[in-house]
Amino acid sequence: MDAVDAAIIGSGPNGLVAGALLARAGWKVAVFERNEVAGGAVASAPLTVPGYVHDPYSAFYGILHSSPVFSELDLGRRVEWARFETPVAAAVGPHAASLIHADLQATADGLAAASAEDGPAWLDLYRWWERLGTRFFAMMLAPVGSVRAALPVGLAARRYGIFETAQMQLAPIDAIARDRFVDPGARSLLAAGASHSDVAVDMPGSGPAALILAMAAQEKNMPIPVGGAGRLAAALTEAVTEVGGEVHTGAAVRRVVVESNRVRAVVTEAGEVRVKRAVLADTGPGALFSSLLDEAELPARYLAGLRRFRYGTGVFKLDLAIDGVPGWNEEGLAACGVVHLTGTLDDMARAAFEARHGVLPTLPALIVGQQSQADPSRAPAGGHTLWIETHVPSVPKDHGSWEKAKDVFCDTVLDRLEAHAPGLRGRIVGLHVRTPDELAAENPNLVGGDLGAGSGTIDQQLVFRPVPGWFRYATPVRGLYLCSASTHPGGGVHGMVGRNCARRVLRDRRRRRI
Repeated sequence: MDAVDAAIIGSGPNGLVAGALLARAGWKVAVFERNEVAGGAVASAPLTVPGYVHDPYSAFYGILHSSPVFSELDLGRRVEWARFETPVAAAVGPHAASLIHADLQATADGLAAASAEDGPAWLDLYRWWERLGTRFFAMMLAPVGSVRAALPVGLAARRYGIFETAQMQLAPIDAIARDRFVDPGARSLLAAGASHSDVAVDMPGSGPAALILAMAAQEKNMPIPVGGAGRLAAALTEAVTEVGGEVHTGAAVRRVVVESNRVRAVVTEAGEVRVKRAVLADTGPGALFSSLLDEAELPARYLAGLRRFRYGTGVFKLDLAIDGVPGWNEEGLAACGVVHLTGTLDDMARAAFEARHGVLPTLPALIVGQQSQADPSRAPAGGHTLWIETHVPSVPKDHGSWEKAKDVFCDTVLDRLEAHAPGLRGRIVGLHVRTPDELAAENPNLVGGDLGAGSGTIDQQLVFRPVPGWFRYATPVRGLYLCSASTHPGGGVHGMVGRNCARRVLRDRRRRRI
């Protein structure tokens, strides 16, 4: 291959977004992907039986719809989207669930039916979201220290109090939920987003992500690509290639060539590709700096920071093909996109504590996706798919290994589902189970089965991610950048790491830093 301006290692959503933006700027871009299909953790596959389409990794894209990437890459046109009558629910018990409806007033009315105070409290929280929360979210997605993003937050925060606003962002989500809501169901509904990360409901810093996920679901729904998440991966790939970029699949990068502290080339099985300007790595920092680069190229302090980088808890993943409807106990869950089987706030905290300490949760918090409810193309007539995730230890110390624990914990998950949807086991016609070990084997970025590409605790956010002081995508090697979810703003399919990194690369080029 001829020399390129930029080589991108990995075709996850961030790598593809970065590639599209650099190619739009007139750069010659090549994206290299080790797998045969581009997209990373955005994919669809026939995991169970013929006729059923499953999403092996990410599945719901309300956050993407809130990101500037969505409009900049015209993803509303490139992908056909389906939405749900009820985007999100949280169940504190087999016969008790609270719902976020597509209609805001319907959400408030449903919460008020359980506790009169909770309906107005939800409306008040949504007003906060409209006036301040969306601005705060935009600031969180922007590069750390962006004045342009921070100024609207500061101006809007005056209405609510600067210090009170700051405290709200540091508080555990369970404290916020208990302060604002009376009914346990409403509390769990607000806090349900915490079950998507390794930051437990009772941990400082769990507030922002949970608030954002709840309010974004209320505002944007939980959109899914019709036909499977792979349609989104194809759209992102198209955004690269239609402006002249190249995406090479089945082309693993084996080494990054550095000369005089500057990137010069990448080496694949097909040979060496010279790089004129930059290499952007949509990989974990460990994979980049231990496998693709000689550690001697890095300062000792930077290496020490990399070694302190922590991954979060793993994910245990089930995909079910069922013949018929799930048969939920609670009315309203059949039309729901994402059903969180959380239990109470205390139950959520206990399950997260067990997972962090190497113990299989006795009452796991399950995230249950029902894509086929809004997208009938995912299953044959009369059939449905279920997408299930729950956070677990990367290594189950109480069982010794996932090889020993896999079947036992699968039964635990199915029993929990059965309690909320009696008879579900008898409707299963296909079952696909993956442990953290298996997820990591499929995708090297998912270290220990961590779908967030690094712990989300507050000491690994903002200026600390991935290495304290190195939070703006550049590395100590000139022309080498990190654009994976291991950098700010972290996990989730929003594409902002790729966008922020590409803009940094272009700015550095204008300033002749690369």
